[in-house]
Amino acid sequence: MFKYLLFFIVCFFTAPVQAVQVIAHPSIELHHLSPAQLRALFSMRQTQWPDGSAVRVFVLSSDHPLHQNFCKEQLRMFPYQLDNIWNRLSFSGIGSRPQQVATEQELIELVQSTPGGIGYRAGNANDTGVRIIEIR
Repeated sequence: MFKYLLFFIVCFFTAPVQAVQVIAHPSIELHHLSPAQLRALFSMRQTQWPDGSAVRVFVLSSDHPLHQNFCKEQLRMFPYQLDNIWNRLSFSGIGSRPQQVATEQELIELVQSTPGGIGYRAGNANDTGVRIIEIR
């Protein structure tokens, strides 16, 4: 009986993990990044693309489920760890935090319209005029 109750709880009360795609402005010539390169971009350590243009990072709030999935699935870190990195950069004056937006749609629109923009979206989203970057 306990097995069935546990199975019921796990199946019905856990949120499904949503696949996440990394997206960039259409002018970005890269088609794939390594996990280390992606972490460097989102931790604000890499501030330029290979062509010399500025990187503009867009993220959702740390408590947003899509941001949490992105951090765990793509960056292999917890959201609080990324927040700590951004806080150290901004408090020390040697860097700044990425631009935080309220909704996934706003994030997609900003990446689409901002040269050098990078962000993420739900993996099941339709093509919205952004470049999908494969992580491998």
